[in-house]
Amino acid sequence: MSDKPDNPYSPPAGAGGTGTSHADYVPSVFGLHGRIGRARYLMYSVYPTCAALVLLAPMFMLPNIFLKFAVIGFGLLSLLSHLLIVAARRLDDMDQPRWLIVLLGVPVVNGLFVLYLLSFPGDPQANRHGAAPTSSLSALTKSLWVSCALPPLILLALYLLATFKLPV
Repeated sequence: MSDKPDNPYSPPAGAGGTGTSHADYVPSVFGLHGRIGRARYLMYSVYPTCAALVLLAPMFMLPNIFLKFAVIGFGLLSLLSHLLIVAARRLDDMDQPRWLIVLLGVPVVNGLFVLYLLSFPGDPQANRHGAAPTSSLSALTKSLWVSCALPPLILLALYLLATFKLPV
């Protein structure tokens, strides 16, 4: 048997001293550590935000104001923590310090910072945060189609919820 790898374009196993090859690392959605690329950053940010909009919109119809603000506040706090973790993981991919997520709290700068996270590529090789994430073109294509369909569906759902009146 030959010592040549099956795919001549794949990096050798253990590249970068991480112990895993480039082809083996697939990021998880809810992980606290690990690198994610631009497409995954977009998906991991947009989908939970859309889900939060749909799930939290009916909470505005709750009659108890304390319960209303408690549920909405908890939902927004959990969404914010997820978005901060995703931004930190994107910074790990770009080999930038994680403290830069503080820029998300600065008005106007936060929009530019998100554009920076979406525009600039990460390190193609393994860095101190781990192996480079794999890319899945078919999953990316499917998710982009879904992300085009989500906003009109969410607007329709929010419109229907806004026109629905509870018999009180």
